[in-house]
Amino acid sequence: MSSLLPLKPTPRTASNRDLEPRLVGFEDESAEQILSAVTSTTARRILNQIYTEPTTVSDIATEIDSSVQNVSYHLDRLRDAELVEVIETWYSKQGREMDVYAPTNSALVLFAGAERTTPSLTTALRRVFSAVGIVGVISAIVHVRWSVLTPSPSSRSVELPVQQPDPTMWETLVTFGAGPGGFVLGVGVFLILFFFVAWYWRTYRPARSQTQSM
Repeated sequence: MSSLLPLKPTPRTASNRDLEPRLVGFEDESAEQILSAVTSTTARRILNQIYTEPTTVSDIATEIDSSVQNVSYHLDRLRDAELVEVIETWYSKQGREMDVYAPTNSALVLFAGAERTTPSLTTALRRVFSAVGIVGVISAIVHVRWSVLTPSPSSRSVELPVQQPDPTMWETLVTFGAGPGGFVLGVGVFLILFFFVAWYWRTYRPARSQTQSM
């Protein structure tokens, strides 16, 4: 492919960017916009070219024998449908910036019927961190309640209380870990990690392997 670039860098392909396939049912909200964006033969050729190799508008126009204006028009529609995105900026011989377009997913699948989507590892990790955060808040509440309800040694003595130095960070963590708050946090995190590992081995890995073999 000819290029206006003095030295053409090697773009990151879909595999190098660790993208996941995108499965869209015909009844999904985004399906209509996607179908509208790829109605034109030119748009489909552009999308196919970008999946083959991320590149610039001018290189796409040269490859499919179309004008830069026409390619730019279809690229805008493909971007609105979240099918392509700009991943890099190259420079021409004249120093002009040139956006490099690449697919947003490793594959695009439109389907009808029962939904069979590949589980998303990113979504699962996001849910894991959210669950850990919730458990952390609950354990902190338990720790505070336990501290309030548990009388301190000074309150049991009739002597005047002696001012104690503020506890260090390590002492605070040890106190938290040895109390019910630490127990709740430990059990909660263990259960979350257990279910995540079980999901990863029983659901994500088989589905991922099946998708890659398609």
